[in-house]
Amino acid sequence: MRVEVAKFYPFEIPGRKGGLVGYADVLVGDLLIRGIRLFRNRYGGYYVQMPVLPSGDRSYPVVEVMSRELLEEIRRKVVDLYKEKFKI
Repeated sequence: MRVEVAKFYPFEIPGRKGGLVGYADVLVGDLLIRGIRLFRNRYGGYYVQMPVLPSGDRSYPVVEVMSRELLEEIRRKVVDLYKEKFKI
């Protein structure tokens, strides 16, 4: 399945070693997923979080990726674009 980053919105706060670094809109086939969050952990690794819908004191997932391989492909595309664009 084709996975492509449509748009990336950097959101890095200078001086922090971890936390949110940006948002991405990702095309998966003919489906556009908006608001995927890219985080950097304190050890330098990256992970993505799918969009959620807050409701009161809980949040509900908007998109759930059931395939581990597809989730890894999405993460890899977003991280590669981030590293390429910001020379990290």
